[in-house]
Amino acid sequence: MSHPALNVLVCPDLAAFTQHAPSGESQEYPERLDPHLLDSAVAYYLRRPNFGFAAPVGSLAIVEAVPGPAADRLLVIARHGSATYARRLVRDANEGVIGLTAEIPDPRTRTPKTIILLEAEVAIHRVVGVIFDHSVKVAQGKEEAVLVDVSDVLKRTEIAFRVVDDSAVPLALANQVVLGGKRIELNELSQHKDALVALTLDDGSSIFKRVGAALPSELAHLRQFESIGGLGSSQVLSVGKPHKGFRSVTSACAIIGVLYNG
Repeated sequence: MSHPALNVLVCPDLAAFTQHAPSGESQEYPERLDPHLLDSAVAYYLRRPNFGFAAPVGSLAIVEAVPGPAADRLLVIARHGSATYARRLVRDANEGVIGLTAEIPDPRTRTPKTIILLEAEVAIHRVVGVIFDHSVKVAQGKEEAVLVDVSDVLKRTEIAFRVVDDSAVPLALANQVVLGGKRIELNELSQHKDALVALTLDDGSSIFKRVGAALPSELAHLRQFESIGGLGSSQVLSVGKPHKGFRSVTSACAIIGVLYNG
């Protein structure tokens, strides 16, 4: 599957990324993403929430097109006969046997049973990235993942930044590359509820959050920005006008996805 060349700048930190400046306030220099990084990759639409918080249901998993070995605990797309599984691979004590396990984010939901298979019978495709923000649709079906064309989605990538802390775990880990799309005008944030965004604040700090709900009535300029990882925290921020006791958002940018090996 052909993809557009990713001719984007990788900023060294979130501050430089959200300010749309090559260096921003960072002391590090930006780098250029390998334009052919995804030449040998394909994408699968995830019909099930089997990747847990790392990739919500409906995300697109970018995987290596050519199957090969995968280390223990990696996310994979596994093909066995006519079945396609989106799971985390676990290695058994017995060499040659693997398990495909699901990680359901909602503890009230019944977790699918771990599937035990002979590794030699399975085509294993390692997941190398995830696209969160897209318009790709697929019909319902029994397969956990279905092959899709992601080229139009990748064309929306305008810039990227390298993760430097753990606040976005498990969506993005330290040293991974987050792909950014268009800049979001502050008066349009209400149209992007539940979207992942990179924000710059009036004190010069930058954060990676999910757009939450606005407060009611005369406090509607205050908005909740929710944690996207297990190590972060939600914050209430002022948007559009200052409010005593709250930091203000000065710029916002849409987050499209993350590359694990950028």
